[in-house]
Amino acid sequence: MAVPHRLREIENEIDATIEQMPVWRASKTDVLKGLMRVYRDGVELALIMAARFATSGGSLNDLGNALGHEDRIRAGALWALKWASEYCDVGETRAAPSDDELLEVILLGQIYETFVDALKYANLGLVTVQVDEANRTISFYEGGPVTRFDADIVHHQRIAAPMTPHVSLTEDGDHLTSRWTAGDYRCLASKLSDFAAHEENTFLLKAGESEMRIPRPTLVTLVRPDSVPDCLVFHDLLIPTVIGTDLKWKLVSLLDTPIVRVGDRFCALSSDLKAIARMDDYMLRLAARVVQLKYSTATTLREERMIGMCRDAFKHSSCSWSFDAHVHLKDPPQEVDVLAKGRTGSVVLQLKSTLRPETPWEVYKRNEDILDGVKHTKSLIDRGVASQGFVMTDGYRGDCDCWAQALESGIPIATLYDLEVITADPALAVSEVKKRAGITVTVPDVSASILDRAWRLSNWCMRLVDAQPPTDE
Repeated sequence: MAVPHRLREIENEIDATIEQMPVWRASKTDVLKGLMRVYRDGVELALIMAARFATSGGSLNDLGNALGHEDRIRAGALWALKWASEYCDVGETRAAPSDDELLEVILLGQIYETFVDALKYANLGLVTVQVDEANRTISFYEGGPVTRFDADIVHHQRIAAPMTPHVSLTEDGDHLTSRWTAGDYRCLASKLSDFAAHEENTFLLKAGESEMRIPRPTLVTLVRPDSVPDCLVFHDLLIPTVIGTDLKWKLVSLLDTPIVRVGDRFCALSSDLKAIARMDDYMLRLAARVVQLKYSTATTLREERMIGMCRDAFKHSSCSWSFDAHVHLKDPPQEVDVLAKGRTGSVVLQLKSTLRPETPWEVYKRNEDILDGVKHTKSLIDRGVASQGFVMTDGYRGDCDCWAQALESGIPIATLYDLEVITADPALAVSEVKKRAGITVTVPDVSASILDRAWRLSNWCMRLVDAQPPTDE
């Protein structure tokens, strides 16, 4: 289902309004430098919020607000940087913009990213769009609760997902691209992280009678490496200085490419450089975008390593298990990734090696693979291959759309972090796996839904509504 023509007209109108903003008439250097400074301030605020949660015994909602603020400020900063690369240098006619102007652009970028993802969903008929011309309002109706646990899962993942890296299944020698290996990336990321930590400032946080020094996100200036392969990895970590139409839509996470060229200098946020050194997730995301063919080859290796981790977990379990991988069935032909049999029953695992999703659209794409796994595993259970089955990923637990089908099929979505409870007793593990995904033991109100969200986007109001669209009577 294509996006309605009128909505495309509105999209073009919004894009034209953004392109005509006065801020782009300042020099690109001034704009990029200012955006990075305002971005730093936003991340620092998120860090302070999280630190206060840790030191003063705040609620999980407080932590969720901190993580949500960091996610949104980073998303908005990326769009602002992309716009600056595309629209600046058309003829400098004004002085450097104020921080208030630049913050306005970053906040606009946050909203624009949501708009882009909503359009992608609308294009597939996953949301219903209504345009109110008189009030200049665009409403995206998300269809109401997919399960009774919608709000619980969304709330839980807002807190858990940012702090949970995918299990690393990549070895240093893996050629993730034709230009560098995983080890090459890790080596440079470690150097950048160490340099960033050395350059980082700190601030004093007081909580009651106690005091603690917290690393302060700091803008650091980097020297571009001369030697191979460091220079090749550095090049791919750099946001391109010229961003064409296709590339603009492919760049969706600032942590994939956290280094920005500002004039003749290269700069990045210290906390971002430390983050990419701690988590392989962004290395894999970058590799998948840079050279898809090489990454696909590495993905096969990762899946085999998942099987190895599963084999070790079942072997060292206190229960006695037999273990088989890549079991091929006939009549009809099917493959079982993992089949284990023990005293407490038998279990099949359908393995999925996934990239960390950073946007709602990427979540949808990951879900397609997960839901294929749910269907496949359900068919194996139905034909009597095992008494219990799980779809198992290296880190992604699935959203409420996934769990709607998972609950209906009786096939939980687990991760490698859950191997210990699964090998102890697959049947008893089901409730624990659901709990870790955000499905609480107490059944919530069937009518529970996510609150409406509304933002100003140029001269329009955009609404996301967790309900069916109103019908004309």
